Amino acid sequence: MSEELVLYTVRPPRLADAPQLGELHVQVWRQAYAGIMSEEYLAGLRPADRAERWRAIAAEEAEGVAAADGKVTRVAQHPDGRLVGFATVAPARDDEPPVPLELWAINVLAEFHGTGAAGQLLAATLGDRSAYLWVVEGNQRAIAFYRKHGFELDGERAVHDASGTPEVRMVRRPA
Repeated sequence: MSEELVLYTVRPPRLADAPQLGELHVQVWRQAYAGIMSEEYLAGLRPADRAERWRAIAAEEAEGVAAADGKVTRVAQHPDGRLVGFATVAPARDDEPPVPLELWAINVLAEFHGTGAAGQLLAATLGDRSAYLWVVEGNQRAIAFYRKHGFELDGERAVHDASGTPEVRMVRRPA
């Protein structure tokens, strides 16, 4: 794990990125949720399935559909060309959200924790706006990152549908 800050290129995902993003997505989840989510669930994640989803996300970005829907997805590209993380901010998916925007995802490969990638992704997708997010209970590194950026636990709990893992909600309200 590096602690040296790096200036990443933060940009929309491209169709050509989909295979690499599929691999990255699965790797990030296996790193972040090992010991938190079931081994069977994590082992069952398939890069090809994630790559297909990333093709759809890239197409939505390229065609302007994402922007029209209020969704912003960005990837962080290391100066050496590797993609190291991604983030998505969009309108809330919950029926009664605490604020209108939700941080749907922010994930960075473990070897790039502490290099500024997550902060740069958050700045590019959310900026200083209010939002909420669901974080897997027990993911202390993520909870600490979100707190550093003004999010606080609000006491709401849920279960991650696909894995059955408990989640807690964090909210960043207007200043």
